[in-house]
Amino acid sequence: MTVPASVRQAFTMIEVVVAIMVIAMAFVPMLNLFKFGSQGTVNNVNEVTATNYASDLVNFVREIQHYKLEEAVKDKIELKTDAEIKDFFANKLKLNPPPAVEEPFERSIELKRYDGKVKKGGGILGAIGAWIGEAIAAYEKRQAISSYLFSVTVSFPRPTKAGRDKVRLFSMVVE
Repeated sequence: MTVPASVRQAFTMIEVVVAIMVIAMAFVPMLNLFKFGSQGTVNNVNEVTATNYASDLVNFVREIQHYKLEEAVKDKIELKTDAEIKDFFANKLKLNPPPAVEEPFERSIELKRYDGKVKKGGGILGAIGAWIGEAIAAYEKRQAISSYLFSVTVSFPRPTKAGRDKVRLFSMVVE
């Protein structure tokens, strides 16, 4: 005995499975949207945190008195870990070291000394210098000033693929 179509009220198992598959396929793009959106948010948070770590160390170095840097940095130094940075500040500069960064961040700093040199006038400046010889003589007697260019690099792991992203800030210390 067959049941007439007007009396049948339930779905078959195949119809239910097909409906679930169609609904699941409709939600896959939304799942990817949330997945990639959260990865971008994590990356933005890491970039901001790394920039803050780098700017803290930049500000810390800019506050160092120039004569202490002259004693500690003769040419160029690279400090690749927080332990090296801590040792440099505590032992060479005799200052309290900056706080270490948290995992998974890694910080390094490079300091390079540039000696100021007195340039002698040439070309048009030389012609003007003939007119104002006393001003040129005073300029040449001026003491050369050294300056320091430094870069702070903070790296952190990428959320989507292997490798590390970096944030690098540059600044100068001038007497």
